[in-house]
Amino acid sequence: MTELTIVMYHYVRPIKASKFPLIKGLELFAFKRQLDYLSKKFNIVSTEQVINAAKYSMPLPNDACWLTFDDGYKDHFKYVLPELLSRNLHGAFFPPRVAIEEDQVLDVNLIHHILSCAENMSELVASLNNYCFDHGVTKSEVKEYYEKYAIPDRFDNADTIYLKRMLQHVLPDEFRSSIANEMFQEFVGLDSAEFSSELYMSVDEVRELVNKGMYVGSHGSMHYWLDKITPEEQEKDIRQSLKFLDSVGAPTKDWVMCYPYGAYNDDTLNIIKNYDAVLGVTTEVCVANLTSDNALKLPRLDTNDFPQ
Repeated sequence: MTELTIVMYHYVRPIKASKFPLIKGLELFAFKRQLDYLSKKFNIVSTEQVINAAKYSMPLPNDACWLTFDDGYKDHFKYVLPELLSRNLHGAFFPPRVAIEEDQVLDVNLIHHILSCAENMSELVASLNNYCFDHGVTKSEVKEYYEKYAIPDRFDNADTIYLKRMLQHVLPDEFRSSIANEMFQEFVGLDSAEFSSELYMSVDEVRELVNKGMYVGSHGSMHYWLDKITPEEQEKDIRQSLKFLDSVGAPTKDWVMCYPYGAYNDDTLNIIKNYDAVLGVTTEVCVANLTSDNALKLPRLDTNDFPQ
């Protein structure tokens, strides 16, 4: 069988009882229910089975399902790992190096938590625009940005997408991250270094995932939109990521790439292929087919696409 349902997870925790009850994520009880559902409807497969199917055409069971967990959250060690072990299930985890080794909060997580703490989106957009003006962005430029990027998707409204895109990659690097950090201080009010240690796994916890039989693959080094940086920058980022994987005991031959934000281009594909990647997972919404799909561009479904 060549069809493969790949499920993508991010935050998994007792959300309503947490410091951030409005964060968009999966409640722990809902994760357990979803595992009940997936275990009944599908055959949960290991990363090794998927690699062997892609590289050696070894058959997967009917209704194969592969569980993937992005971004290296402490949630994955504290809540997901024990639940998988108790059910004898396998998961693939993709932590970005910078969050684990350097205690740096990813822009994407600064944004998520800013969104979870603001009273309304108009307040957030106004604050973002004012910070832009402070850094020399003109009103006409901000208007053009809004018209170009404020396009809703299946999960977020136009204002939310506008804020995400502006703080993820649209604004210039020299002040984009500083604006994200300033807004984090304004709306969340926490020290980012302290917040990082609560949000992400430690290096030892990532090693423990490997020791417990889970798969740990690449999510880049700096969590870049890889299609928005040069091939030379991409190669450096991939190389640093593989060095990190090696340091925690994860495989660096026949390995799996999980593209941050689902972003990649032909340069990315050539680079990871040259570095012996055998699989790549995207954020394209579809069931994968290992016969017809490029193994370095496999689509995934979100946890929200399944009953909880």
